[in-house]
Amino acid sequence: MIRAKVSQVLRPSTFFAVLLVFIPLTAKAEWTFFSSLDGDTVLIDRTTLVQNKNRNSTIWMLTNFGTPTLQDVLSVSKWVEFDCDHNKFRYLAVYGYEGQMQTGAKLINITTPSLWDKTKYGTVLKNLQLVACLRGPLLR
Repeated sequence: MIRAKVSQVLRPSTFFAVLLVFIPLTAKAEWTFFSSLDGDTVLIDRTTLVQNKNRNSTIWMLTNFGTPTLQDVLSVSKWVEFDCDHNKFRYLAVYGYEGQMQTGAKLINITTPSLWDKTKYGTVLKNLQLVACLRGPLLR
């Protein structure tokens, strides 16, 4: 019986080509349920949570609407930044899709950060801010 190492059987370029087959070419969000209200569902991707040393945090959220909005979208994904010390938020990017879960045509494409706004108590954004600004091992 002859035993050969993978490196002896495959040339390096072939080995890396085979390896690339097993690596996904597109990143997929890991959406988890966060909230639901009036037929709309809010999901977040905890893997995108970034907490900066300046006490700002960013995270992606996705809202699936039960009925089309005025802009004819059924889902909107938002990259939200929170100023944890000053109780403020802003959107870094907003994308709206004609289907739920970011499917269909992209009808909204805003990549310019919005102005800072106060985070109001009793809102989904305030609840998300509490998660995004929490420090410690309970985050993920």
